[in-house]
Amino acid sequence: DQMFESKQMPELGGTPSFNTIMFSDIASFSAFSEAMSAPQLVKLLNQYLTAMTEIVIKYKGTVDKYIGDAIVAFYGAPVPLKNHEAKACETALQMNESLEMLRDKWKNDNNNWPELVTNMQHRIGLNSGEIVTGNMGSELKMNYTCMGDDVNATQRLESSAKQWGISIQVSESIYNKSNNDFIFRNLGSIRVVGKTEPINTYELVCRKLELNDKLKTHMEIFEKARGLYLKQKWDDAIIEFKKSNKYEDMFKGRKTNPSLVYIDRCNEFKENPPGTNWDGVYNLTKK
Repeated sequence: DQMFESKQMPELGGTPSFNTIMFSDIASFSAFSEAMSAPQLVKLLNQYLTAMTEIVIKYKGTVDKYIGDAIVAFYGAPVPLKNHEAKACETALQMNESLEMLRDKWKNDNNNWPELVTNMQHRIGLNSGEIVTGNMGSELKMNYTCMGDDVNATQRLESSAKQWGISIQVSESIYNKSNNDFIFRNLGSIRVVGKTEPINTYELVCRKLELNDKLKTHMEIFEKARGLYLKQKWDDAIIEFKKSNKYEDMFKGRKTNPSLVYIDRCNEFKENPPGTNWDGVYNLTKK
């Protein structure tokens, strides 16, 4: 609308600004491709992508592109948007809720979807930072898209969520702007493959209004265990992480969770101590 009113033709170029980026991806999507025919797969993807895109647009997000089953979106461009970090968090939570409704729909559908469809899970990464948005490509064909190091970091947050067994992983920049309205679990500091600078990551758990006594107890036990872990008190930390693990929701298809991941790390560091100058950063070995 702005371009039409100003009689502006699209041209190559970008504008730097502070935005929130979102990457989402269906878990184990290659298995879907093997188990379903191409027409079935297209029908399934269109249902899923339509439901998720409606939520992104509802919260003023800009859909950048679809990469197969993945969605790339950003908030705050081309039109500036206040509280874009919180809007992205609400988008992610509603995407989880929408997927739950889709699973119920597919279970009762006459299409007789395979079990991996009715148990579908997805992962979402959220991050905010300085990126460039604009028309990129060639003079023959261009796309309105985003680029920058924080875009790459967002993709790593989505992919590394698999290692935690969680659905939504966010950066510290999202946490800092949104922790008054949402509950986050501190996952600690990691260094992703191909990066030298560590990043502090969090799991987006729920809205603050949804916090109950059970969840509060779980978060307190987990954080106590993490404190012992950072002090290199591995055995004490394992005891607390085992307590935390009893509160984890091991839904069908979930292979691990943050409590189990930390137990593995404690055992790993018992065998190979990180040393007295350890900064608490854990180096991921795969994307």
